[in-house]
Amino acid sequence: MPEPVYVFVVKGDRPVVLHPFEPSNPVFDDPSALALRGRYGTGESPGDADSLRSMLYAEMEKGARRHFVDKGFYARLFLTAGVFLAVYLFLSIVVRDPVPLVDELLLGGLAATAVYLVGERRAVASPRHGASVLQLRRSLDTAFFAESRVVDLVEAWRDESLSLGPAAFYRNGRETGDVTLSPDEAEEARALCAYLSRRWKSQPVLAELYAATVKGIPPGRLLDRALRRLGTEDMALAIAYFRLLGLVSRETGA
Repeated sequence: MPEPVYVFVVKGDRPVVLHPFEPSNPVFDDPSALALRGRYGTGESPGDADSLRSMLYAEMEKGARRHFVDKGFYARLFLTAGVFLAVYLFLSIVVRDPVPLVDELLLGGLAATAVYLVGERRAVASPRHGASVLQLRRSLDTAFFAESRVVDLVEAWRDESLSLGPAAFYRNGRETGDVTLSPDEAEEARALCAYLSRRWKSQPVLAELYAATVKGIPPGRLLDRALRRLGTEDMALAIAYFRLLGLVSRETGA
């Protein structure tokens, strides 16, 4: 049975679309082995479905291109270095010129750049890249978007955080005591936590904030720093993420 892979739409003034089309994601290697599922909070469906799909097409194609280009990076790097060295040595030893080094470095660099760009073009033109993009476009065309209680919880917690400000952080876990997740919802919640974690991978202050709460360290200064770094809306979503992470940890016994 194909493995479920999710696209989440968190509605709001600035909707957040979380998808699996990051270059490092293995979905590009065997897209036929996944079942793409769309999830959004209860209530109205996400705005313009055509615009959403167009955005997902663009993100998928960009991610696929980067994925296949990156896969052969080291091979192209070594080949490029070899070409540069070969051209440089050939011109240095065989061809005599009045200005040493200049022509060798220039022509060697041009040859190496040409080889690298040709390698990138071949990676993008490969049958595997084309087949992956085609299969993922089909998956997006047939993806079914449905309401999700998990996304609904995140939207509610985010809205509460927007109302209360950073103080909502201290309510983390208090409103999740009576919340339980079905196995399918727990699977969605884990996937959503993974996407949100990836969204803020360049913001180590959130990892520091979470670690501080786990250790029982007062997070006041870290909370202020996170708010300055992320802004009000993203900070509210991050607080909702911490609540969901706590709920998932409790449900799985982690």
